[in-house]
Amino acid sequence: MPRRDAPIDDEKRSYGAVWLVTSLLLFVGALWCIADDNIFRRPWKKYQAEFNRLVLLPLEDAIAAEQQRLDADPAYRQATKALADAHASVSSGENARKIADLQRELRRAQQEDQSKDLNLRFIKSELEELRFKYDDALHAGRPTEALLAEIEAKEQVRAERQRIYTDSQQHIEALQNEIKQVEGAVKTAEDEVAKLTTAREDLQQKLEGVSLGYFPGPKAEPPFFGFDWQPKIPKIQQVVLEEFDRNNFDKPVARVDRCMSCHAGINKPGFEDQPNPWKTHPRRELLLAKHPPEKFGCTPCHGGQGPAVNSPETAHGNFVDEHGHLENVEFIERPLLRGEKITAQCIKCHAGVQNLEVADEIGRGERLFEQLGCHGCHLTEGYEDLAKIGGVTSIAPSLRRIGAKVDHGWLVRWIRNPHEFRPRTRMPNFMFEEEQAVQIAAFLLSDTRQPSEEWLAAHPAPAGAAGGELAAKGKALVETLGCRACHALAADEVAGQLGANKDIAPNLAKVAEKTDTRWIYHWLKNPRGYSPVARMPSLRLADDEARAITAYLATLGEKRPAPAALEARLADPASAEAGEKLVRKYGCAGCHDIPGMENESRIGVELSAFGSKTREELFFGDRTDIPETWDDWTYNKLASPRTYATKWIEQVMPQFDLAEDDIKALRAFLSSRTDSKVPVKYLYRPPGEDRIVAGRRLVARYNCTGCHVIEGRGGDIRRLYQEQPTLAPPILNGEGEKVQADWLFNFVKAPVPIRPWLQVRMPTFGLADEEANTVVGYFEALDRVQVPFVHLERAALKAENVEAGRLLTSKDYFDCFSCHQRGAQKPQGPPEGWAPDLALAHVRLSPEWIVKWLHDPQKVMPGTKMPSFFPGGPPDVLGGDDEAQIRALRDYILSLGMPEAPPSPQQAARVVTGAPGPSQ
Repeated sequence: MPRRDAPIDDEKRSYGAVWLVTSLLLFVGALWCIADDNIFRRPWKKYQAEFNRLVLLPLEDAIAAEQQRLDADPAYRQATKALADAHASVSSGENARKIADLQRELRRAQQEDQSKDLNLRFIKSELEELRFKYDDALHAGRPTEALLAEIEAKEQVRAERQRIYTDSQQHIEALQNEIKQVEGAVKTAEDEVAKLTTAREDLQQKLEGVSLGYFPGPKAEPPFFGFDWQPKIPKIQQVVLEEFDRNNFDKPVARVDRCMSCHAGINKPGFEDQPNPWKTHPRRELLLAKHPPEKFGCTPCHGGQGPAVNSPETAHGNFVDEHGHLENVEFIERPLLRGEKITAQCIKCHAGVQNLEVADEIGRGERLFEQLGCHGCHLTEGYEDLAKIGGVTSIAPSLRRIGAKVDHGWLVRWIRNPHEFRPRTRMPNFMFEEEQAVQIAAFLLSDTRQPSEEWLAAHPAPAGAAGGELAAKGKALVETLGCRACHALAADEVAGQLGANKDIAPNLAKVAEKTDTRWIYHWLKNPRGYSPVARMPSLRLADDEARAITAYLATLGEKRPAPAALEARLADPASAEAGEKLVRKYGCAGCHDIPGMENESRIGVELSAFGSKTREELFFGDRTDIPETWDDWTYNKLASPRTYATKWIEQVMPQFDLAEDDIKALRAFLSSRTDSKVPVKYLYRPPGEDRIVAGRRLVARYNCTGCHVIEGRGGDIRRLYQEQPTLAPPILNGEGEKVQADWLFNFVKAPVPIRPWLQVRMPTFGLADEEANTVVGYFEALDRVQVPFVHLERAALKAENVEAGRLLTSKDYFDCFSCHQRGAQKPQGPPEGWAPDLALAHVRLSPEWIVKWLHDPQKVMPGTKMPSFFPGGPPDVLGGDDEAQIRALRDYILSLGMPEAPPSPQQAARVVTGAPGPSQ
């Protein structure tokens, strides 16, 4: 029979190989888990550790540099040599032996002192016991004489032991002093070295504070292990913004922000030149001082996924691919804001971003959105009421009397392509076919025939508004009155500019092609007589001035002959009916006042939450070449609005021909239109901000910055006064602090000359009380004026002050009226050296502003020609007291032209300086 091996008992079977393999697998798995948890899945740890090393390196370098400086310092070398000599003197020779003897004696004395201290403590304890027994016997009525005698004996023993202990302490102190005296040279040398090494020791303490210590561990350079200053252990840096977000049930929930786990240097100076994520935040002193990350986090401004730390792509929600294109991570709702969109979130907390420092892109985008009239077609939260004034659409010129204004042939050409006539116009191009343009023109002329004819009947053609000599006079008036602050007169000229390539007001280079002298003359005389919502102000022109300017403008361009059959086509009722349909379809009434269309609704989609749209909500049509992202869709929509139209789906948005920078700015603004709301406690709403926003919109509507510098911007007309800037309109920085509220209210309603020598003329805008109050409130809010009203009486001015001020203004001292006008008395010299009429100061200027101005005119208005007389006033007036002289000047200036009796209540103007509203 074949031999069969006997079975091996399981208890005797060897599993060593199995255990070895499984142990190795377990060990490798454990190493992988540790590496995966700390390195592969936790990149923030690597970034933070690298930053911690970056913190250590400059300190180590600074310490090495300081040590190198010390080594080269003769005083340090001398001090270290003195210290070494002092150590040598006490470590050998007679001093060393003496110190050793003294230290032995000190140790013996200290041991004996302990025994003497114990003996003293024992006798004190016995005395306490006897005193207790004495008190107890006394209270119980027992004899106390024996106890008292024993206490007196023990007290003598205590006094003796106290003396012995005191002598011992004095002996120890003497020995210590003697040792210090012998070692005094060492202490003196150490103090001298310490003085010289203060900077190095400070750096050393900082290094110890930002590290774990100096011991063996990983190193950043070869060899990669050894003694080194070890960085602190990385840990999650987390900010919790309570009730910042809302969940799907509209309940407030906290937002967790861990961005600083990677961006560890974001709020630390000194790392401006490092790459991300270790870089210091740009403009850190301005931005993070007002928005500390510990309070606001990072994602409220920058977007991204605050809790995510597994990878930069997940945390940011987007990334730049190898071709330089920005790609979004799928399913991320709030990706990191990049490029021009970095400032998009500013508008969530700040209502006024158009002049907000470092918010240039979002401010520019909002300005374009408002001034291009986007809100006329698109309902947008916060901008619902901008399209109309008093219920009348006012974004673009009124068409209610268009038949009295324009040449019919020009009207058709303009409707077909306005950019052909004025390349920089804000009017978009709807890309109409010629037949469509004729139909729309037919409807407008038919619809406005009656009001146009009524206006023409009431406004006859001016007599003699032509001729070369008259045109030359008109050109001179246009050059000097201030027309060029808003209007350019040549095709290549730019006056006021919106964005990169749009004019604020029409270019008049070819105005004669558009209209006739009849309309120009009456428009110049009274713009509001033609359109109640006209932006164009009245320059209060005399008839001769208006005729001269009309004659000049009639030379700019010439009429073009219209096609022979045009008038018949325009008179065709069928054309007018088709034109009405087109006008309604393309939403013309969103910008223009058109009879019968006052209540038309907006034709565009609402944009209040456009920035929250997902890729699935955007229609790309047949454009498969465009990446399917929100950014790309929006950019191409603004650049070419009908790019997503297909054979089956029509799109009607017109072509604005915007510059690339303006497209990106508008995209940044649109990205801020989301459905998320910032909680009230995070909003920045300083007092008066609503008045500032309303005022800026009014200033933009009437282009006040065409003439004036306001908030440090504007003054377009100053390009014409480079050689004589004093003849340009005044700079209005600080106007709210400078002038009295009631004067400003009355002035913007009905301007009067303050600088009569100026040829440029402050126009009359025909402001309603509500608008005038808006202007006053705007300037007051800008300068944080708390009490805007001023009440002045001549009786309140001290006679001695007024007399001293009169003396200071005389030719013997400051000679103020050599420059300043005083009522009808004009100064001598050329007009460019003249200054405002001081006889108006009592009704115009704030008394405290006068004091501030006299202290330092250059500080109040840099570049002013007003000299500074203080400090250093004349010593023979008011005892040479500068402050007293300034107030005396103020009182005298206020007394000029001031009536003897105070004005009656009926003469005082009433001004509302709160939020914009009707006059009270």
